[in-house]
Amino acid sequence: LHKEYRRQRQMCIRDSFILTRGSQRRADIDVEGYDRIFTGESRVQALDFWMRYPEYLADELLNLFEETGDSTYLTEARRIFDLNEPDLRTVPMIRFYFGAYEPLDTVLAILKSRGLVLPRSRLTAMGRKGHEFLISPTAVALLDRMVAELPPLIWYENRVALVLKVAGNRGGYPLKIRQHERREYHNTRIEDLIPTTAGRVHRRLKMILEREMA
Repeated sequence: LHKEYRRQRQMCIRDSFILTRGSQRRADIDVEGYDRIFTGESRVQALDFWMRYPEYLADELLNLFEETGDSTYLTEARRIFDLNEPDLRTVPMIRFYFGAYEPLDTVLAILKSRGLVLPRSRLTAMGRKGHEFLISPTAVALLDRMVAELPPLIWYENRVALVLKVAGNRGGYPLKIRQHERREYHNTRIEDLIPTTAGRVHRRLKMILEREMA
């Protein structure tokens, strides 16, 4: 029970940062007490994957460095391994039909009961069922206070900012496609845990660093 409670608490923290920091303020929200919105459950899952697998995030940062030449991406990828994050920060996810997946029902029920997040369904322009999450000012204020009063949570603040920068404006579907480009992710069998890529990515990082120093 203690292990499950700890897991749910970590999920609440991660998803609170993803949903709140990844939301956009909107003036047309028709529910009193909510002024921001996060669109797409698959986007939540894709961002959560990069939060939970630092080495996959580092691999994407290296892709962005080689695409753009922006050295900040290389610096962030190097920091992930300097801090031994693949060993210390990885939280495994299950490979489901379209990629990494974790049921959100319990976490969303907790956040909803506290007036922080309001999940709701919507129809997309193509007539399909989608999901969006309304975010309250209380959620923003709570995270601000938590980060100020609990220094270990600064990691989540900084990491979600980096993940959101990497994701850009892409929705869940293109983010999942991007993640499927990693063969370890794509080749994982349904309902198996997605394996680490730390060894391969670390070797890639060392090769790039050696090339840049030559």
